[in-house]
Amino acid sequence: MADEKIAVAQIVEELSGNVLLAVFPMLLGAGEGVELEAVKLDDPIFLVETMDLRIKEGVWRVLGNCEVSSEIPAPSYKVWVEPPGEYRRQNILGKVGEVLSPEQAATLRLQKSFSPAVIETALRGLHGFGPWRAAFDELAL
Repeated sequence: MADEKIAVAQIVEELSGNVLLAVFPMLLGAGEGVELEAVKLDDPIFLVETMDLRIKEGVWRVLGNCEVSSEIPAPSYKVWVEPPGEYRRQNILGKVGEVLSPEQAATLRLQKSFSPAVIETALRGLHGFGPWRAAFDELAL
């Protein structure tokens, strides 16, 4: 991330060419050994869909595998269905469900994917290594 610091994230769901990533607030030293069991993985600051390219290329290194915490919410989105012209609930895998009232729709976001560079820049801003931009508010839980 910056100043020899790395952020911790966990893949919550593998998607087609993308991943749903939970990003956590703690920073670790880049050369620091990490005991995965000692890392708190239940209160992410971002829950965001992004491309898996940085993972595949090894830029975002893999520390290990562990169960996704039940405390991490499964995201729901709104999607406009035409016809009949209504919002419906959609899960992370794209499955469309029940009709949403206008009030329910107002509380949900449209499904959106962010580039890995946006996530990295948002983390720098969050930790004071760069500016925080209003657009990063979309990443926050």
